[in-house]
Amino acid sequence: MTKVSLVIVDLQEDFLPPNGSLAIKDGRSIIPAINELLYDAKFNWSLILVTQDWHPPNHASFASQHNVPPFTELTFTHPKGEIDPETNEVKTMKQVVWPDHCIQNTPGATLDPSFKECVGDRRESPIIPIKKGHLPDREYYSCFQDCWGLDHTEVLSLLKTNNITDVVFVGLAYDFCVMNSAIDCAKNGFNTYVLKEYSKSVYPENVEETDKKYAENGVKVVNANEEEKLFTDIVAIS
Repeated sequence: MTKVSLVIVDLQEDFLPPNGSLAIKDGRSIIPAINELLYDAKFNWSLILVTQDWHPPNHASFASQHNVPPFTELTFTHPKGEIDPETNEVKTMKQVVWPDHCIQNTPGATLDPSFKECVGDRRESPIIPIKKGHLPDREYYSCFQDCWGLDHTEVLSLLKTNNITDVVFVGLAYDFCVMNSAIDCAKNGFNTYVLKEYSKSVYPENVEETDKKYAENGVKVVNANEEEKLFTDIVAIS
């Protein structure tokens, strides 16, 4: 039996124009369509997850913690000091650092008001909030785990407990948190889809490279002309 989960990623004020500290161009424009996924009765979601970045003020992903400009690429060492067996040195990873964003219990961490209202009004299926990025020493692009695969959220357990077979992702950003979440989802054995028209990128000029990463990792990117078939095949009530 097919059971489908909708995962809505990081529709938070700091990612939204005009005032977000890390506003994604046209990010707010996708919210009405996402709201429709919630309130239109034709969508038979078995489970809905709503993710939020939830960072402490001293989070390692903030450029302000490293005295460098935002969008600088830095090298980070493994938080537990794990050794790379090939180099016999502590593992490292290059990552971009960002403007301070989505700090716990601040206005920038809150959900878009119209989306939040829509979430509050829905009663047909469970909606579960997922907060990620609470540990200060590591990045969390994926809603499943931190970038090192050490700390895991409850997402995988929720999908398994609810016998989910297929997962549909929407939200922000197409080339970071949506992408990493979808890739982890596919790696865990779920049929995984991303609705391209329901997401926006930090770097839209690199969309071909982003699409390639999805394809290489077994994630189906659903374009506008393919949405209706997907909804009919796996989501809509017959």
